[in-house]
Amino acid sequence: MGKFNDRLMTEFWPPRGWRLGRDLTYTTKDITADEIKTLKAVGVKIKRDTNKTESITVPTGFVTDLASVPRAMWWLIAPFDVARAAIVHDILYKGIRQYRWKMKDNEDKELIKKAKKAADRVFLLAMNDANPRVAGWKKYCSWKAVDLFGNGSIVPTVENI
Repeated sequence: MGKFNDRLMTEFWPPRGWRLGRDLTYTTKDITADEIKTLKAVGVKIKRDTNKTESITVPTGFVTDLASVPRAMWWLIAPFDVARAAIVHDILYKGIRQYRWKMKDNEDKELIKKAKKAADRVFLLAMNDANPRVAGWKKYCSWKAVDLFGNGSIVPTVENI
């Protein structure tokens, strides 16, 4: 079972973003050794503490859209329903984009595929550990959306690296 360090402290960052006012840390023992190795290989910073738990920290100042849910779907799943887990997922995808940007034509396509899968699983783990609780159907729908449609979000551009 994992946990977050605290509630979010954010400010609106126009036109559609939110800027973190303090670090957000997600700590868990449920990330596998292979997932850790894969995420670290693309440059994601994962810290291991003395209790053998892994921590992913999203730094103060990070700008996010919370969750990339189309506005027309907010009646079903609003970005704030899964916000903390989505922000952790955003920093993982950013690591994948930065790796791809740095490697350009020499990127390891299999590594990218594994890193995306690991990032998506961390998103699900973080939703499982959220408090207040995220409804099971919202977790599944949110996770399945990034599983099916997240490939475009790991493509680096000048604006998103």
